[in-house]
Amino acid sequence: MADPRIRQLVIKTGVVKRLAKEKTVYEKEVNTEIARLEKFKTDGSDDHVLRKQTEVIEECQMMIPDSKRRLQKEYDVLEKYLQDEQDLKETEAYTKAAEVLSEAKSVLEV
Repeated sequence: MADPRIRQLVIKTGVVKRLAKEKTVYEKEVNTEIARLEKFKTDGSDDHVLRKQTEVIEECQMMIPDSKRRLQKEYDVLEKYLQDEQDLKETEAYTKAAEVLSEAKSVLEV
């Protein structure tokens, strides 16, 4: 039977990967909604539409710090797990986890 530590490593890696993607999606959504707001302004939309679009942007922006906080927490958990389980270094799961950590680090720095 497979080592339960590898199973935990795969789970933790998946969590970090998902949270990094989530943060990136929120950031892209904010940019998309801002572009939409600018289009509404140039098209001369009424004030109600502009206010609603501004609310949408604000809601999206509120999600970014939360997703970043959760990503940072899980990043730290996975990083510590990799340090504690050095004997798994030769496994594919360990290599994949190290790659995901590297990608997540770049997402966190943005």
